[in-house]
Amino acid sequence: MTGRLHPSRDLTVVVPTRDRPDRLAACLDAIERLDPPPREVVVVDSGSSGPGATAPAHGRATVLRCERPGASRARNAGWRAASGSLVGFVDDDVRVAPSWAAALCAPFADERVAFVTGAVVGGEALAGAAAGDRPVAVTDDVRAGPIDRGALGNVGASASLAVRRSALEAVGGFDELLGAGARFRSAEDIDLFDRLLVGGIGWHAPEAVAHHDQWRSRRELLALELAYGSGYGVRLAKVLRADPARGRALAQYEARRLVGDVAHDLRGRYAFGVVSRVAWAAAALQGWASGRRVAVRDGHLHLP
Repeated sequence: MTGRLHPSRDLTVVVPTRDRPDRLAACLDAIERLDPPPREVVVVDSGSSGPGATAPAHGRATVLRCERPGASRARNAGWRAASGSLVGFVDDDVRVAPSWAAALCAPFADERVAFVTGAVVGGEALAGAAAGDRPVAVTDDVRAGPIDRGALGNVGASASLAVRRSALEAVGGFDELLGAGARFRSAEDIDLFDRLLVGGIGWHAPEAVAHHDQWRSRRELLALELAYGSGYGVRLAKVLRADPARGRALAQYEARRLVGDVAHDLRGRYAFGVVSRVAWAAAALQGWASGRRVAVRDGHLHLP
């Protein structure tokens, strides 16, 4: 065991953003209310375009800019600029609770813990969102406590996450071909967890709460499911290459989960749910096929 790590001394919070200044402002307002506050806040503008889209200065936040879009590229730029020994990550459409930083830092008292995920819960349904649809990008069903390589289901997300800076350095951070704005549009967080779990453990702290606003229309939700499926398929191809037994277990788990979810939506006559889950599965198969053709070096994807 090591001493307790403290947000004000040890935690840098990194917020990637692109073309969402209004949501970013709400996110940063919530970070301003953290108690205790973090050591520093780094906002990384991921190639925003158009008048007023570039992230403005806000409170005590430092603003960096990446000329090329990509959430993983932005997160990597953020943690590399950080001075804290712990790096927290939140998305620009997430609002953290005041106790979020303290709750994320506490499990790092165990030196084996490489990363800690918090709970992402459904936030406010904003104008234009599809009424009655299930919340998107939430992780409120994850079991509290340690995470190891035996975990097959949801263990958290980069919308509410803290990682030791030394662990990020050891694995080279996020894979920049995965995630929003990249060639493969998601799964950058679970891919990072896969690599971090080789040399350490994770921890899920449900008391570290972040609220993810529900602002997408059904068209946007379907596009997100396609992105999630594609990224998951690429991540699965990476795991199958590095650890075939674990890859097969992951594939079997997701197949069972998908069948159960589709059956649940059919019983509930939730037609959009069925369509979105089938779209996810089709995109996952396509992502898996694409991932098999991409080179992997040092745990990261490399295009020719």
